[in-house]
Amino acid sequence: MKRVIVIGAGVSGLTTAVTLQEAGYAVTIYTQDLPGATTSAVAAAIWFPYAVAPVHAANRWSAESYRVFEQLAQTPATGVSMTDFLVLTRPGLDNSWREELPEGAVRLAKSEELPQGYEMGYLAKVPLAETPVYLPDLQSRFMKAGGLFQQATVHHLTDLAREADLLVNCAGLGARELCQDESVYPIRGQVVKVENVPGTRSMVDSMDKGKLAYVIQRGKDTILGGTDYEHDYNNTTSPEDTQIILRRCAQLQPSLTKPKLINAAAGLRPKRPAIRCEQEPGQPIFHNYGHGGAGFTVSWGCAGEILKIIRGLS
Repeated sequence: MKRVIVIGAGVSGLTTAVTLQEAGYAVTIYTQDLPGATTSAVAAAIWFPYAVAPVHAANRWSAESYRVFEQLAQTPATGVSMTDFLVLTRPGLDNSWREELPEGAVRLAKSEELPQGYEMGYLAKVPLAETPVYLPDLQSRFMKAGGLFQQATVHHLTDLAREADLLVNCAGLGARELCQDESVYPIRGQVVKVENVPGTRSMVDSMDKGKLAYVIQRGKDTILGGTDYEHDYNNTTSPEDTQIILRRCAQLQPSLTKPKLINAAAGLRPKRPAIRCEQEPGQPIFHNYGHGGAGFTVSWGCAGEILKIIRGLS
């Protein structure tokens, strides 16, 4: 049995580790932070390929993940469910994400289904992963399959690669320093968690830079967002951003004008001009990072791609 080290315990690292472990590899995750302390734990984690490239590959990986999430949604204990999601848009924008979805999963929204001031949107049935349940479930699944955790800070890929047959780098933003990849940069995102308000609908307006707004209703709370500050390394919450988020979401849905706040959180999305999902030339090192705002959305597709590349070596 080949030994594999996966770096990172966010959704990309966990999903890759589960995929490889269940495919017959002996996997150890090396991570500085356990899943509950990663950026993935802050994410709204609804299926939507946001701030990710290249579009064609991202759409394919997103569609592959969609199919896996559909299966997971049949078991409530996974924290995954299928939910209605309104994607607000306008003519001329890239909405190719919908082309590879199952028949009947998405349709053009009717005018009466749109918030005031909007003229176009797509209503889609998409997966939602409630992170307080989904990440622990994924972690448990990995460990039950024989996977191991090693909590440590990784400084050099080549040194660590000597301790296993294969190494998969899912370090996210950490890949900037670990791989000296200056094309990786953060997009700071802040969210506000509020108590559920009856009649709230999940939706997103990501049309214009600097005006991101979304509402994600979960089982026990609602996530309001967000911000999209590029090259911003501040992962602490800002009261000013909280007010901006509340104001934007109230414009989307007036019922959210005075929600009961639970807390706020911030995280750094690892953006790259293109997702890096490939082998390091001539080395037993593989990369899976740079997923932007689509870490959950492409997670199973990218993990499957890594498995395919590794299997192709034998």
